[in-house]
Amino acid sequence: MSRRQPVHVVYGGAHLFNAGTAQKLGRLALAALDRWRPGPEELDCPAKLLERVRDKLTREPVEDYRIDFEDGYGARSGDEEDAHVKSVSQAVRQGAEANTLPPFLGIRIRPLHGETRERGLKTLRQFLQTVSYRLPANFRVTLPKVERPEEVALLAMELRGRAWIEVLVETPPVMGRLRELIDAAGGKLLGVHLGPYDLLASLGIAAPFQRLHHSACTHTRTQMVMAFAGTDVDVVDGPTKILPISERRDEVIAAWQQHRDEILLSLAEGFYQGWDLHPAQLISRYATIYAFYASHAPHMAERLANYEAAAEQAVRMQRQFDDASTVRGLRAFLKRAKDCGAIL
Repeated sequence: MSRRQPVHVVYGGAHLFNAGTAQKLGRLALAALDRWRPGPEELDCPAKLLERVRDKLTREPVEDYRIDFEDGYGARSGDEEDAHVKSVSQAVRQGAEANTLPPFLGIRIRPLHGETRERGLKTLRQFLQTVSYRLPANFRVTLPKVERPEEVALLAMELRGRAWIEVLVETPPVMGRLRELIDAAGGKLLGVHLGPYDLLASLGIAAPFQRLHHSACTHTRTQMVMAFAGTDVDVVDGPTKILPISERRDEVIAAWQQHRDEILLSLAEGFYQGWDLHPAQLISRYATIYAFYASHAPHMAERLANYEAAAEQAVRMQRQFDDASTVRGLRAFLKRAKDCGAIL
């Protein structure tokens, strides 16, 4: 992996977005951190790393942000959405000029099939016309509820290479055609995101049993990893729905711990990026990521140094055997750890 992949993406309704949204989310996260003061044992994160989390929330609170014209935006009149497209376009330009945008940014439009197709296209076209031809370098457009690769091809035709494409995997029809999405996007497919709750609902799984690591979601994650292995397409996990919002400290801590546990399960399945839905989730996101990388990085670095000292020949360190293929994984791991600030 040569480029940086953000550790998360925050979704927020388009009606709420402005040039300073990322900084506002950081301030809200810091306020939650100061109010509830989680201890190292409560988040399984050493005190020195929690200080790094505080620095991250001050310096770069949001790595990736998606301006949402779909589920997080809701049903709106045409005139209302037109007005929000204009205000979002202006905010993106202002943020770019003031250098207040997060490192990665994009919009989610409505699905390009059925009754939402024309509205999704209109929003996209208005945004592209208003924001100007030159978009931020890492800008991406997220297409939800994709059923067929042809919808992605339509998006690629509209974009004409001006932005990257991300696809939400949340409908059964697309599951057997995942690899086709690469060609459909015309070389601009950057990521595929799991939409767990829409997927589970479409499978007839009742709301009380819907969870990020339901067996159906785990099966879908495996299909995504297999479909895009060896490509430059990032696989991205969905969100934890239980939010750290309460007047009771024990409930906030429990929500952070659930978020932590689900992040760790996702990391074990090869998903290094997930969604966040609330600013207080930034605390558990970074605390978990930092602790994860910091705990494994020394051993990974030692294995890599041992391999390089042997002139990059297959080598054994204690009971661990490393060759060129496993070393690629070691280097990618350490790069991810440095990219997010978990190690220096």
